[in-house]
Amino acid sequence: MKAVVWHGKHDVRVESVPDPTLINPRDVIMKITSTAICGSDLHLYDGFVPGMKAGDILGHEFMGEVMEVGKGVRHLKRDDRIVVPCTIACGGCFFVHSHSTHFVKIPTQTRAWRKNFGATPPPVFLAILT
Repeated sequence: MKAVVWHGKHDVRVESVPDPTLINPRDVIMKITSTAICGSDLHLYDGFVPGMKAGDILGHEFMGEVMEVGKGVRHLKRDDRIVVPCTIACGGCFFVHSHSTHFVKIPTQTRAWRKNFGATPPPVFLAILT
């Protein structure tokens, strides 16, 4: 698949990377149909995020179609169209259940995710477009 890969300050490239695989039960693999640049992407591009490492894949706001879901995914199925917002939600705390995902603390990164994608997993809460 193609992805935008960070190589350093002011150095991002579209490259071929391995296709993603389901790692955790709540993972979803999507075919991205459109995306946008977020203001926080500029901080990454300008080198202001100390945790970035060469090879990290960028992108956290996008739309697309569900291609595959993990065994723990209950509200999505193949071919659903979804929007992934910029907020990162755990999927189960008080703030998520009260529709205030902007208050959720960023979840702990898994080693597998960090190794394969370099950054915090995308949001668990997705809006289904019908």
